[in-house]
Amino acid sequence: MATRTLKLDISFQKLLAVVDQLELDEKMFLRKKLDREKVPSWQERFGRALQQLGNKNKRFTTEEVLTDVERAISDIRTNV
Repeated sequence: MATRTLKLDISFQKLLAVVDQLELDEKMFLRKKLDREKVPSWQERFGRALQQLGNKNKRFTTEEVLTDVERAISDIRTNV
């Protein structure tokens, strides 16, 4: 695939016109690149954070975590 270097100082409509002129394989490459760089929603980021925490804390049982959560809630309520 040919390499293209662009310095853009054009309107969004003109950018779309340029993209329309790309060949199909270039459009597919651009689509994949943009999909990789898209900003995830807060739900996706939260889900990934939970997944990472879960992976790091597999050594703790569900009961231990629930006990810690209940203790933390109790501590907060008594200090308010």
